[in-house]
Amino acid sequence: MPSKNFEHTVRFYEHRANGNSTWLPLVDVTLITPTGNRISLSLLFDTGASVTTLRADLYPMLGLLSWDQGQRVDTVTGGGVVVAYRYITTLEVFGKTIQCPIHLLAQLPNNPLFSGLLGRDIVFKEFGFGFWENVNELYVTTNP
Repeated sequence: MPSKNFEHTVRFYEHRANGNSTWLPLVDVTLITPTGNRISLSLLFDTGASVTTLRADLYPMLGLLSWDQGQRVDTVTGGGVVVAYRYITTLEVFGKTIQCPIHLLAQLPNNPLFSGLLGRDIVFKEFGFGFWENVNELYVTTNP
C-alpha cells in the first residue's frame, strides 16, 4: 500500500470581497526564464484547470515580444471557449523543477493575490495531493 505521508502543506488565504470570504489555495512557484532568471509567482491551485495558465500581460517573463507568439489553442473556461497561446516553460514547484506547458490567456482576470492558475497537465503527475477543507489546507507529497 502506498504511503500517504505529505512533505508540504499549502495554507489557504482568505479573500474578502463584497462582505463575502473565499478561501484560496495559493502555491508559490518559481518561473525559470529562458535566460535563467528566477521569478516568484503565486498561482491558484486549480484542479479544474487542464493547463497552467498565466495572464497574457506576463509574456515578457517568458522572453517574448508579445503574448500571442506561441501555438494558438482554443481552451474551455467557465466563461466559454477562448483563445490562448501555448508555450513550454520551466517551473519549480514544491522543490521539483519541471518542464510543462503553460497557456497565456488575455481573459484571465487580474487578481492581486495570484498571477494565474496551477493546472493539471504535467504538474499534477509529479505530486500526490490531499485536502482538509475544514482547516483550509492542501497537502502535497513529492513521492506519490
